[in-house]
Amino acid sequence: MWIVLGCVLFAACGRVSAADHSELCQDLVNLQTTVEFLGAPDPSSTVGEVRGALDKLDPTFQAVHDDDAVPDDEDDALLDAQDAYRDQIADLGDDTPFAPTLPATSSVGQALLHDYEVVRQRLACASSLEPR
Repeated sequence: MWIVLGCVLFAACGRVSAADHSELCQDLVNLQTTVEFLGAPDPSSTVGEVRGALDKLDPTFQAVHDDDAVPDDEDDALLDAQDAYRDQIADLGDDTPFAPTLPATSSVGQALLHDYEVVRQRLACASSLEPR
């Protein structure tokens, strides 16, 4: 009897855990286009557009950082990539063309994209989720 009860409780906890991440996973999926843009910005973009995209990530990336299901090294890598990106454009005006900055930010943008995917996999976000 205790085995059956334990199995039932374990299954219930598993469902609660998955449900806990559904909102965060949806937020991550909603940001996919933004993260992909940052991974390879259009050369005609401005620094302000890139800065705005980085700012758009803040609430969700903070939620990832606060989620115990994501190991610190993984969420730190995500936040570090975002910070490194910001550092590259910190002294540039919003109207500045982004194209000259592409060589300096390319590897940072690819790291951000990679770390974003690692977090989505860690949270086991359903591939069937669509942006809202």
